Amino acid sequence: MHQICEPHIVHRDIKSSNILLDEKFEAHVADFGLSRLILPYRTHVTTELVGTLGYIPPEYVYSFGVVMLELLSGKRPVEVFKPKMSRELVGWVHHMRSEGKQEQIFDPILRGKGYEQEMVKVLDVACMCVNHNPMKRPTIQEVVDWLKTVGSLRDQNKS
Repeated sequence: MHQICEPHIVHRDIKSSNILLDEKFEAHVADFGLSRLILPYRTHVTTELVGTLGYIPPEYVYSFGVVMLELLSGKRPVEVFKPKMSRELVGWVHHMRSEGKQEQIFDPILRGKGYEQEMVKVLDVACMCVNHNPMKRPTIQEVVDWLKTVGSLRDQNKS
């Protein structure tokens, strides 16, 4: 939505419960209550904190990264009944990757289905989105382009 609408729209509350699937499993974004128009001379970065705990970003590609981590791990962004070190999904993922345990990030339901290469690529993209340094995070257009290449990898391997 950042790129295709004029003026641009930022949703400001991207989270798994605001992404709906239709009968063809195509995603649609819902709940535009916090959305804002962005004029061409304005940036998508804001200092105003809005959104849902666990998804609140300094810019909105972060939220999309959290959703990708949820999909890959099967975990919620914040699990209040867990020990402090593993309570927040983003911190836990960074910790697991730093210890070389990234295979443990993936939901057991997803493991062993033949999509490991794609899951690692999506994890890489998600981690770029939730990078500790906001200046190193990609634009949403870069994320979309990278995810398209992940899908094309699967198609190339079938040939």
